[in-house]
Amino acid sequence: MTTSDEDVLRAVERYLSGRGRDVRLVVPTTARLTRRTLLDFRIVRRTVVRGRPVPRSIPGKRLSEISKRPSYTDLATHPVEVPSGFAEATPVTLVLEGSVAETPCRDRDCDGGKVDCTECGASGRVDCPKTVKCRGCGGGVDACWSCAGTEKKGTRKPPANARSNQARTDWCRLCGEHDVACPKCLGKRTKPCGVCKGKGFRTCDTCDGDKRLKHGPCGGSGFVTTFTEVEIRFPVERDKVRVRDLPHLWWPTSPSRASWREKRLTDVTDKLPADLPDTLRARVEPKLALINGEATREATLRYLPVARVTVVDDLEWVYFAFPDRQGPDALKVVRRPSKQVVLRVSGIAAASVVIAVLVTVLVVSAIG
Repeated sequence: MTTSDEDVLRAVERYLSGRGRDVRLVVPTTARLTRRTLLDFRIVRRTVVRGRPVPRSIPGKRLSEISKRPSYTDLATHPVEVPSGFAEATPVTLVLEGSVAETPCRDRDCDGGKVDCTECGASGRVDCPKTVKCRGCGGGVDACWSCAGTEKKGTRKPPANARSNQARTDWCRLCGEHDVACPKCLGKRTKPCGVCKGKGFRTCDTCDGDKRLKHGPCGGSGFVTTFTEVEIRFPVERDKVRVRDLPHLWWPTSPSRASWREKRLTDVTDKLPADLPDTLRARVEPKLALINGEATREATLRYLPVARVTVVDDLEWVYFAFPDRQGPDALKVVRRPSKQVVLRVSGIAAASVVIAVLVTVLVVSAIG
């Protein structure tokens, strides 16, 4: 129900009367009244998006398994159950009827699901060094304190304590000197490779010596299952339009204090409230248009009529009246300083700051 101008003026009169002022605002030319409406409109939709059919290929003979999946014949007319509510929904995956088939793997390198190992050239083994550096002496001159691993005795002068370290040395197999050689390599600097045992080759790590590998695309079966698949999604789209008042009215006009009018719209044919101003109607109506693929919607329109009143013989204050939560016909009135008062106070504050700065400069100069 729309509140008349007289109802608004009477409410402001009662507000002023409670503050000791007896005024008659319903008398022409004693007050000015303008109106505006605050708005909070939100809409959420769920749409159905039918994707494009995509050819698929999976390893092995799986005709029986894929044929059990949900299928379709005509995607445009295929019925789908739209999820209720507006929470995130899981897509639906469908298989084109008659598109499932098992076919031999077409990869030219595939032979019954096997391919040659490229790491070892289908030999089952790879080259390996026959010998490795001795870890005991590091493969250096400490291999033998006499020949340094060169077979020439006396090439290197043994340390003074060489004879006292018999437990840590052995006789050199190259130069024959006793108690001078590394016990691990016996002066040779190298040892047979622990992997190939000195053979010079080892088993291929990739194929484990089998020479052939399982072909990945067909899963080693030599066959692939092909079919056409499509995904149907149910995305949710949200939109809103908000028209709020100046910050000085945010508190008194909050939904917990003011009686906002509300209307829910769940169908494209639902009408907007008759008392919604044309300016707001023009902003909301485009949002209500049906969008492509729309299946369900829920829109909430909340609005609050606000009247602005100024008293001709008292321009210090501006009065705002709007529906109160105490009752359907009750009006709540709040007042705020007028623009002139705000500007005057701001000017005084600015002047005070300037004066304070000037005084500070003068004091500093005097002390200086």
